[in-house]
Amino acid sequence: MTTFADRLQASIVSSKSSLVAGCDPVIEKLPSFLLDEAQRITNSDSEFIERALSQFGEIFLAAVTGKVAAIKPNIAFFEQYGLPGLNAFKRLCDSIRGARIPLIIDAKRGDIGSTAAAYSAAFISGVAIRGSRHVAFECDALTINPFLGFDTLEPFVADCEKYGKGLFILLQTSNPGAKDIQGLESKGKTVSGHIAEWLATNAQRLTGECGYSGLGAVVGASYPDEARALRDALPTTFFLMPGFGAQGAGADDATAGFATRDGIRGGAVVNVSRGLLEGVARSADDLQRVITANVERFNTQLSQAMG
Repeated sequence: MTTFADRLQASIVSSKSSLVAGCDPVIEKLPSFLLDEAQRITNSDSEFIERALSQFGEIFLAAVTGKVAAIKPNIAFFEQYGLPGLNAFKRLCDSIRGARIPLIIDAKRGDIGSTAAAYSAAFISGVAIRGSRHVAFECDALTINPFLGFDTLEPFVADCEKYGKGLFILLQTSNPGAKDIQGLESKGKTVSGHIAEWLATNAQRLTGECGYSGLGAVVGASYPDEARALRDALPTTFFLMPGFGAQGAGADDATAGFATRDGIRGGAVVNVSRGLLEGVARSADDLQRVITANVERFNTQLSQAMG
């Protein structure tokens, strides 16, 4: 069984990309050709929702396959549409895994005891159904909220050890108010500093042969100085870096938290979501070309920033 860290590293190498394609669909913002087709061939709101999101997911996946290190659908953008949205989410996740592209589900789960275990079961470990293991939304890695305490992380980490999965723990997020809590100081360290210390202590539990740990951290590209400091504290931790593109961070900011090993920069992946959809699309082919062109543009920017 390979570790998530090794699968992600292998994907970075094979795709020649450190980009993560974020998938955050909002139905009213989808191209009109998708909505018109869904309207024409469906008979209910539920069917319309599932058709529009599923068709978008198919085009999205075709556009990014082989060009990105991983794909990160945010479950909230599907949950907002209820069961039809979750059906489309499930279909997309299964297709991504079928294409053997690392799947990072952005769910930011975190809770105590048996609730944490139940969340982990939904995405990582599964539940026993008639003698078989059933994972509702199986992924390669999951985003996790640590702010209820480090004990709440243990069910997720233990399941990742058992099933070769990974985690990205919220450490220094990219939103403007991130420091309201993450920047508070206690015992000579910020909250982010305490989380980083815990990550450093436990990193070896999910470390792969590549030398990086799949017990990863979400580190916003909007705070490059903090990213550099956190990299010094976490030299072998995979970083997931949001904030590039539409959120205002440039390529130099987005690569500030990359590690350098044997003269090669790595140990991080950079997420782009909204920026992938910039452009006009009047057909499925148009939309695929738009997404592909944006992926190539962001890949070029990151490559140039890394030298």
